[in-house]
Amino acid sequence: MATATPAPVDVLLRPAALARAWMGPGRDQETIAVPGVVLGPGEVLVRIDLVTITEDDLAITDGDEQCPVPTVLGREFVGRVAALGGTVAAADGIPLELGERVVSAARPHERIGAHRELVGGFATHVHLTAGTTIVRVGEALPACILAPVPGMVARAAATLRLIAAAADPEELVVTIAGAGADPLVLAAMVAEAGGRPRLASSDPRVRARAQRFGAVLAPTHLPDTDLTARLLTARAATTDQIVHPGEPTPADLGAAVRFMRAPGTRRYPFADLVTAPLPLDRLDDAIELARAGRDLRVAIAPGA
Repeated sequence: MATATPAPVDVLLRPAALARAWMGPGRDQETIAVPGVVLGPGEVLVRIDLVTITEDDLAITDGDEQCPVPTVLGREFVGRVAALGGTVAAADGIPLELGERVVSAARPHERIGAHRELVGGFATHVHLTAGTTIVRVGEALPACILAPVPGMVARAAATLRLIAAAADPEELVVTIAGAGADPLVLAAMVAEAGGRPRLASSDPRVRARAQRFGAVLAPTHLPDTDLTARLLTARAATTDQIVHPGEPTPADLGAAVRFMRAPGTRRYPFADLVTAPLPLDRLDDAIELARAGRDLRVAIAPGA
């Protein structure tokens, strides 16, 4: 006997959810109100606590990267489960419960459609499609540490996975290049794995923070703007391998969360990488602040 497909769940939102819709380069973002959503089986509505502006968000708003229009940007966020489309399991296989604090894997940018307005993190709520990897993050850590996990921390975890596949990190000197916060996160991960990270980034924001993230400065700068790790065994005199991160897997997101929650990670000042949050209605100001380049991550708190 066939199992009946669960019916969609109508969720009424009072007050209405708000989202900032990106309309294309050179156009102002528009605020849209969403009074309700329809959750299909396996879908989840998350109320966003904090979202951070990434380099990809800036590239899209500057017209340097293609993206469907209109859409809602923002893929680094932490929030709480607000509604469920039936029974939905987190990455650990245990069903989610209302109110749980979670992060989710970054999804491809999606054009706004009927019943699909809340497609990004620059909003009070985000509508996650069925199959999205969702990981519980607990209550202990502040939102400013958790919001970047789906982006920069998951990428660093993916890179560390490739490094560990090449050699035991404890036997490696890892020279890390790249701009933004990613090199600092990877340096801390390599240090916690027993390796010796060296930062060769030409980004002065990165170089100024090297020691606080367990790294020493390399004698020369590398021009790479994307995250790159050059592996050298402690006994060798030549570079063995160059590692470029790929797209993080669900396992990488889980590893990123475990790293941030590990007691040893508390020694690294990850909270200092993120600004005090601005409210959602000041998103344009926040983007300009991020574009100025003084801060590694600019934050927005939709409830502020």
